[in-house]
Amino acid sequence: MHRIGFVCVIVIQLLSAASEAEEGCEKFAWSLSRERAWFAASEKAAVVAGESLTAVPNAAFNVRLQPASEASFVLPPERKPRSDGGFGGIVRLPALDRAGIYQITVSDEAWIDVVQDDRYARSVGSTGRSDCSALRKSVRLELGPAPFVVQLSAVATPIIVMAIGRAD
Repeated sequence: MHRIGFVCVIVIQLLSAASEAEEGCEKFAWSLSRERAWFAASEKAAVVAGESLTAVPNAAFNVRLQPASEASFVLPPERKPRSDGGFGGIVRLPALDRAGIYQITVSDEAWIDVVQDDRYARSVGSTGRSDCSALRKSVRLELGPAPFVVQLSAVATPIIVMAIGRAD
């Protein structure tokens, strides 16, 4: 009888911890419900760092990064990585339909730079949570109707999930 009670307590604690982790997903500075749905999709397109996409995906996609020592960037990352290890890379994207505020959201800790017209795009905000299992960080940037490059650096894993969308 004591074993059943002990097992029930463990199950309740595990469910509570999972629920708290999902509650963290509701505490970003802005709503990421669209991105959470995109990230939850079982099928995601795969992109290799350095690729040029023909359209901005209307979904989350996996980016296979390069070891930091092999990664190349259009401009040096604005923030120097804390170590020489890790992964990084770029994804080239076509011109947007219209200028505005766009957000780039990633699944893991990463430094995100966006280069447009040979200069860094202006960030207008960022939000991050370590207590959300699906999403880690989202950055909002002011982008014009021109091609742009997303640069990811200081990533601990070789694959990161990313989504790009117009800010609501």
